[in-house]
Amino acid sequence: MTLAVSDVVQLQVQDIDISFGGVKALRGVSLEVKKGEIFSVIGPNGAGKTVCLNCINGLYQPQEGKIFFEGKEVTRLKPYQRAKLGISRSFQKIELFKGMTVLDNIRLGRHIHMKTNLLDGVLYLGRTAREEVEHREFIEKEIIDLLEIEHIRDKVVGMLPYGLQKRVELARALALNPKLLILDEPMAGLNLEEVEDMARFILDVNEEERWQVTCLLVEHDMGVVMDISNRVAVLNFGEKIAEGTPPEVQDSPQVIKAYLGEAEDLYVTRR
Repeated sequence: MTLAVSDVVQLQVQDIDISFGGVKALRGVSLEVKKGEIFSVIGPNGAGKTVCLNCINGLYQPQEGKIFFEGKEVTRLKPYQRAKLGISRSFQKIELFKGMTVLDNIRLGRHIHMKTNLLDGVLYLGRTAREEVEHREFIEKEIIDLLEIEHIRDKVVGMLPYGLQKRVELARALALNPKLLILDEPMAGLNLEEVEDMARFILDVNEEERWQVTCLLVEHDMGVVMDISNRVAVLNFGEKIAEGTPPEVQDSPQVIKAYLGEAEDLYVTRR
């Protein structure tokens, strides 16, 4: 696998702390994600992985520390402001509009790129109509084909199997045309074939010339993490205990003790 990873740090998390009700969820966590890489964050349940992602995309604001994206401090920006900069997010729990079609759900991810005002939209004036056509073409050509969901484009999302709903969730995140794609457990609840498909889609988004999106991944499937990641960080009790390439992390005594288990067979069973 060859990824076009640059030496440019695209996302920088500096010593962030956040507490809930006096309980420290993150303690001085720092990360540097390079442009073009797949960077994974792993750790036991409750280690602070999702909290870290929530701080990066703006759902939470850390009480201490700073976050930079492409050299710009974004620590206090709201989620929609970070989205405008190119940070997109999928969620561990599917956050789709179940009564809407697949196409309409994906189109919602494009709203941030709309330049027409509310009155234009209500009256469906010329510029709005042109924009709508352009956005629809982008979705059809770049996303629906990529994720192989042409056959369900007009289906109501709530009627789809869970695995296809996860695919639609990814499609909506891609509709933002992101520079950084944050993925919170995209493999959760999927069968083996669906996991392989999702891993392939993530690699395509990261590697294909049309996309070349940096990916920040939280995932419990260690097989996938070790296969597709360039680098991996490990959290435990809100602290970063290790960071490195997949082989380096696998061989770390701290990681083996805290997360992967004392024996190799335990690592295998957690896949």
